[in-house]
Amino acid sequence: MSKVKYRNGGVMRISDYYLSELVQMSNWVIDNTESSHREHRRAVGLIKRVKRFIYGTDKTKEINRLINEEQERGVLFKDWVDKYKYEQTKN
Repeated sequence: MSKVKYRNGGVMRISDYYLSELVQMSNWVIDNTESSHREHRRAVGLIKRVKRFIYGTDKTKEINRLINEEQERGVLFKDWVDKYKYEQTKN
């Protein structure tokens, strides 16, 4: 048996980028799973803890900026996508 030694109380460092990725993935799991699903409950607990950390460290603006960048990055022609969505709702 190996013994694991924790330094600094088991604190882990994570960059703002990966923190924003964690928030996005947790939100996706919450949106796409049923409330009785185990992963849904894990994501809800995780997102509560992460949001408490983000608000406590005043990283809200940076995390929101990274999330907005990621959401806008995937679309090359935003006007075309908006037009397509409009046509789909019209039919």
